[in-house]
Amino acid sequence: MNAPGRGAFYWALAISVLPLAIVLNLASASVADAMTTPAAVARDARQFWTPARMREAQPVEIQAPGHVPPPAASGGDGASVSSSFGPVSDSTSTESRWNGVIFFRAGGALGRCSGTSVRAPNFSVVITAGHCVNSGGPRGRWYRDRWVFVPGYRYGQRPFGVFPAVWLDTTRQWRAGGSENFDVGAAVVAPNERGERLADAVGGTGIAWGLKARQTFDIHGYPVAPPFDGETQRLCPQTPFLGHDPMSFLAPGPLNLAVDCDVTGGASGGGWTIRGDVLNGVTNYGYGDDPATDFGAYFGKEVGRLYGRAGQVR
Repeated sequence: MNAPGRGAFYWALAISVLPLAIVLNLASASVADAMTTPAAVARDARQFWTPARMREAQPVEIQAPGHVPPPAASGGDGASVSSSFGPVSDSTSTESRWNGVIFFRAGGALGRCSGTSVRAPNFSVVITAGHCVNSGGPRGRWYRDRWVFVPGYRYGQRPFGVFPAVWLDTTRQWRAGGSENFDVGAAVVAPNERGERLADAVGGTGIAWGLKARQTFDIHGYPVAPPFDGETQRLCPQTPFLGHDPMSFLAPGPLNLAVDCDVTGGASGGGWTIRGDVLNGVTNYGYGDDPATDFGAYFGKEVGRLYGRAGQVR
């Protein structure tokens, strides 16, 4: 691929450690502004996603201005990204089952991203990239068609079932202008086939915002582009904050973050956790000529408001 590329992840932090989050008016924006899906339509999505369709799904390309597809796995000289984004041995373990694959239809094609179950009052919230929910910008389109979350996914297996989305939203800035500094999305999902709510089935991380940028993150996701195949969960453990993308200074809002992790397409929406189980950032993109660096949105007060809206949905 000649163009620079993007990919993305998300995760969450215990609310008890969030002094800045607690003082926010999380109900300041109406949940009615989000995209909703009728319950019957959501139920149909569970049957749609067969193992064969899941394998066929490809990372969605970002349509908003300034966004391009995820970074190429290899250049014209045959060089390839390293595999330091190592495999998770057991995606159903307590510390891994929060993470999963998001599947949806985008313009008739089968798309996918990564996402994370987050603890919330309704036990049903998934945090992901904004561009895994809405293409961004004033003409952005919603990806609500057969949008589902499959936690603990591995080689077509759905150990905890399939959770279809009934509500989708992003930060206001992502929808208004497609700014990478605000590329964060959320979903509220219906129960799985067994009638279990998401957090009852797999638990979830906490979520934090308003913290300092200089953190050490565990980077999670399901990359698809080679050398990966999208069938296994991956982890870059204990990756320190490197700095900011200079392009981030050209847009309003908190500066995005950079870490050293060789992600490829499909990792979009996967989580950056601190302290083991605290979501404090998400992957948004990478550059084709710098595949070792992963860039993600900072979690500021707008992410807090998005989380608050999602948690109110019943």
